[in-house]
Amino acid sequence: MPRKTLAVLAVMLALVACMVSGCGKKDGDVVVARIGRVSITEAQLKERLAELPEFAQRQFSGPQGTIDFLNNLVEEEVLYQAAQQAGYEKDPEIQSMLEAMKRRSMIQAYYRDEIEGKVEIPEEEIVAYYNEHEEVFRQRARIKFRHIMTATQDAAKEARRRVLAGESFDTVAREVSIDARTKGAGGLMASVYLGDSVPDLGMEPAFIERLFGWKVGETTEPLRSTKGWHVIRVEEKQETGRKPLDEVREQIVRSMTPTKSRERYASVLEALKAKYKATVNEEVYKENLPSEEELFTRAQQTSEPAQRLDAYIQLIMTYPDGEYADDAQFMVGFIQSEEIHDYDAAKNAFRRLLEKYPDSELAESAKWMIDNMGKEAPPFAETGRAESGK
Repeated sequence: MPRKTLAVLAVMLALVACMVSGCGKKDGDVVVARIGRVSITEAQLKERLAELPEFAQRQFSGPQGTIDFLNNLVEEEVLYQAAQQAGYEKDPEIQSMLEAMKRRSMIQAYYRDEIEGKVEIPEEEIVAYYNEHEEVFRQRARIKFRHIMTATQDAAKEARRRVLAGESFDTVAREVSIDARTKGAGGLMASVYLGDSVPDLGMEPAFIERLFGWKVGETTEPLRSTKGWHVIRVEEKQETGRKPLDEVREQIVRSMTPTKSRERYASVLEALKAKYKATVNEEVYKENLPSEEELFTRAQQTSEPAQRLDAYIQLIMTYPDGEYADDAQFMVGFIQSEEIHDYDAAKNAFRRLLEKYPDSELAESAKWMIDNMGKEAPPFAETGRAESGK
């Protein structure tokens, strides 16, 4: 490497060392770069580094990485000052972008603090969720144990005698066990669930089930597997049942928070609309709106499924309580099921019909569709109520 390059590198490394040590100045006050009247201090450099994703922080680790990152900051500041001098700060497009960014950031911060940050889930609702979702929190019976594996029953009896006499189970396992996989860990096995097996050790499901007859801390008599003899000490045992509420409380809160946030958002939004006297003049647009019957007829006469689906959705959104709304809601589910084959979306559409229009003549057909979609063609086709004069 040329001597000049070595000298430059030495200076740069000295700069980094100065940054770390402080060079006699108060921590964070050390100026590590200057661009005109702008200074970059050690504290600012560390702050900018901390903003990077973890993988990027690793990229700029070490003295040379820190120097590279510092040069990036200098490059950024040089370009920024050049843009300022060229007048881009007053550019209408830039100002519009900055205003839009400011607007989005403020809205996001408000939602985070005033909506999500103030969601409260009462204890009784957590308990109710826990009781209503019993299967979600069910745990399988599980056992964890140490074992000493031997080739003969006599060797297993001797190993057990030593353990019962007071020797450490771990020590005996390391000395005696022929299971190379676990002897180095004192015979410790990973957890095994009831109904599972450990083929490498010849432990069939019935063998594992038998272990549940011993208490935690007990050492078994010699047990025979298809691969040898085992002396086992039970370390942990978990019976079948629900996980304790305290163990899953955080999981429940995470599951309930999105719904609670949406509920709070709807409530806060209505209050804000009232506070700021928000109004919408729908009549400006309704003057040129087609009638509900025209929208329904247009949807019926559209041949392409996706376009017909959009037409029915438009009718529902425009006339949610109209005469043809339940028909349109049914057809949304019907098209999604029978033509697009998106069964999850179709079921949601039919459930929406049952929820929004429980007295509809199509309610029974919607229930039939939910139970039978994808099995066979339904015994009804697209309704023609526009022609029959509903």
